[in-house]
Amino acid sequence: MRLIKGLIMAIGVIGILVILALITGFYLYSLSPSILGRAVPVAVTADAAQSFDDKLKSADTQIKAAVEAREKREVSLVITENEANSKLVQMLAEGQLPLKRILINFGDGYFLTYAVLDAPVIDAKTGTIGRIEIVDGKPKIAVDEFNLGKLPLPESAKARVEQLANIMVSLQLADVPLDITSVQIKDRQLTITGTTKTGE
Repeated sequence: MRLIKGLIMAIGVIGILVILALITGFYLYSLSPSILGRAVPVAVTADAAQSFDDKLKSADTQIKAAVEAREKREVSLVITENEANSKLVQMLAEGQLPLKRILINFGDGYFLTYAVLDAPVIDAKTGTIGRIEIVDGKPKIAVDEFNLGKLPLPESAKARVEQLANIMVSLQLADVPLDITSVQIKDRQLTITGTTKTGE
């Protein structure tokens, strides 16, 4: 009888510890990540969002013209921090992203993102710091730091975020006839340079 009572008490204590761990986990999950402290607010405007669209359209026109002429031509695209954030805020307002908030900073050689994902019960607050490298004519994202609230995460979480980001980039660039030759992040700008493919 004493053994059964002891087992029931042990199970009860384990249950209480699991509940406390869940409460602590939810609390840490709901906090802002430490990366947010390094983020710089960026002013957003409708003009900057339009400028983003205009620059993409111009680059697309240049690429198509070079491909039709079967010419290898260098194409550069410069996006400012203001333009990127303005476009993202516009997309948020139109319901195109599953987020409540997003902020991107372009530092010297790195990017920083802070996002609040619209999740059931408690919103997920994430922070990422990373770089963009060129591998075989394609951009590859390298994640240096990833935070999900204040939860302590294993290194594998950072690797999974990096893998997911690279899959998304590959899908977006799959049909773009451009070999990316350089990506620079400096002076609050992202500069992408590439050479058009001739199809030969």
